[in-house]
Amino acid sequence: MNVVVMQQPKLVLRKAMPDSQLQHLQKNLLNLDLWPMWNMFASRILSENHGMLSPNQRIDLHRVIAQQLIEDMWSITKINHGKNPRFCQLIMQWHGQTINGRTSALAIKQLVVDITILYGEQGGVEVSAWWEVSRLSKLLGFGNKMASQIVKQIYQDLTQNGVVRYQVSED
Repeated sequence: MNVVVMQQPKLVLRKAMPDSQLQHLQKNLLNLDLWPMWNMFASRILSENHGMLSPNQRIDLHRVIAQQLIEDMWSITKINHGKNPRFCQLIMQWHGQTINGRTSALAIKQLVVDITILYGEQGGVEVSAWWEVSRLSKLLGFGNKMASQIVKQIYQDLTQNGVVRYQVSED
């Protein structure tokens, strides 16, 4: 018998929600054109493709804070769907951050975020994250905090803003 030992996530955030909100959340999560409406990290998005997300798609989320352009770079690793139980899963990998074109957030060596939407009586959304930080940032105590803040912001945006029905404007 083969046993796969998976590392425990560093952070797991869950919220129970009715299916009606989960349907909006799923639509908003999987449609890149809707991200600027719910995601505070994404006032502007660059990607080769728009509309529905696909595996291996790279997305760069841009925002301006204190007159500085901050760019968070992600790729979509996997998108899974199931019928029994009904669920949707999106896994993203973080590829770093730049501020005004200069690499920043070097404390985080790796960050993977798994967003799972589970429908039904016990349904809701779960955001799990695994990360690795540099030794120096671990010693100084800021790498884990930085990674945790990124994940908490995604969770907060999804559970507060992502449950609203948005329309994509037709150009």
